[in-house]
This record gives sequence, C-alpha cells and structure tokens, in this order.
Amino acid sequence: RPLPHPPVFDIESVRRFNPAQSLSFARELFTTFALSYADTSLLTGYVGRDIVQLGHYHTMTRFGCALDCNDASFNGVDGILGMGLPDAAIPGIPTPLMFAMSNDRGGLEGANYINERVMHQRKFAFLSTAESGELQLGGYDRGSTNADMVYVPTTSTTEYSVNVQSLTFGGIELLNWKDQKQPNALPAILDTGTTCLVIPDSHLGGRVSDKPYSKFESIMTKGMSFYITIDGHLFEIPFQFWWQKVNNAPCVMASPQGYDGILLGDVVF
Repeated sequence: RPLPHPPVFDIESVRRFNPAQSLSFARELFTTFALSYADTSLLTGYVGRDIVQLGHYHTMTRFGCALDCNDASFNGVDGILGMGLPDAAIPGIPTPLMFAMSNDRGGLEGANYINERVMHQRKFAFLSTAESGELQLGGYDRGSTNADMVYVPTTSTTEYSVNVQSLTFGGIELLNWKDQKQPNALPAILDTGTTCLVIPDSHLGGRVSDKPYSKFESIMTKGMSFYITIDGHLFEIPFQFWWQKVNNAPCVMASPQGYDGILLGDVVF
C-alpha cells in the first residue's frame, strides 16, 4: 500500500483577517516577510498596518498577514500574538505588539498615535490548561496563582531565555554535568508557540555524560514528574502536563539539530 501523505497546512482551517472589511487597513508596499521558529516552522506573507485591539487596549501598528506555512500544527490557529522582543523582530515589522500597545515603545514606532489606548506597564502573564488559556495584560493577577511571582534574569535580548541548572525526571538527573567544580547551566526558551517540552539529545559538546533526551526515553514512566531548576528556583512539571491524553504519548521531544538548549513549551504554562 502507498504510504499516507504527511499532514500539511490548510489555510481554510483558520479564520482569516479580511483587509477589505477594514476602512483603516493599509498594505505596506513591496514588504513581505518570512518568519522561522526554533522548531523549524516557517510562516510567509506580507506586511500590513491597521488598528489592533487586544482587550480594551488598541493602537495603530504594523503586523504580518500570513499566507502560507510549512507546519500542519498551525491548522486551526487563527494567528500569533506579537509578544516577543524587538531585537528578534524582522525589519518589516520592527515593533512587537506588546511594545506597540505600551506607553514606552522604545523609539521603535515613532510618536504615539491619536485616539489610542495603551498599557502604562509593559507586562503580561500567560496561563493555560489543555482546554483553554488566559492572557493578562499590564501585570499579573495574584488571585490566579498559588504562589507569588518569581523573577529571574533573561540570558538574551532576542528571546525569553533563562538559565537551567538541573532537569530531573522521577528523581533522576538528566543533565549530568561532567565538570562539577564550575557553575553549569543550559539556556531554556520560554515559548508558548512550542507545544511540548523539548530537550537536547546530544552530549552538549562534552559537557554532560549522557544525552538528556535519550536518557529520558530509557527511564520514561507514566505518573512521574519533571523537576526543573531555573536560577536556583525549583519548579514541577506534573505528569498530567507533559502527557498527551489524546495521543496517549509523552509531549517531550528532542531539540532540533543545531540547538543545544531547552524549549519550555505549553507544558510549563
């Protein structure tokens, strides 16, 4: 029998923005974009400008109108919020939405627009379950968390990246550092655009004695938790968060080739 075709992106599966229905929309002439992610997903399209509203905040800004994608996991996804950092922005869309909707744009988009309503504090919080998600703007709601917020420094100006010193599964360390005499850490990107927990499957240039992902596969057991140490703070990733009920499989993957770091996807939010 012929092998089944791999799933492909179907643009008809999403609710598309129709520029013709907006009186304020303007296309940026001759400006297209190609946006790639750490998991090798690629979005392509053109750049437009319009009034964007998120909650009760609104402003005029540029954004990408995607026309194609190479990843079937985007089926049913209507769009991607620009919550990233300016240093990672592409030239045609220099101001992430989070910056465009705040008082301090960092000089990226020029003077404020008339009749806009923007945030006084450029802060946001993201929470999710397997069925739903919540975006909090201007800070975070203490009533939605079971502990106070922990703040750690980022390791990059282009992504929300933090230092991970330890990753254990079922009490077994997956990051077995060879040189214990010096501080060891691995960059981990907090990325809501990634579904699973993504960990390296290499010896990290000789820094660890075992390949973390291969070691996880060899000891993987249902019901166990991951524990991750970020800048000295210990966090649990419970079994029900990293196990996919629908597929009856772990939502844990090996890092893409060329990236010796961790991607903390939806399983940690």
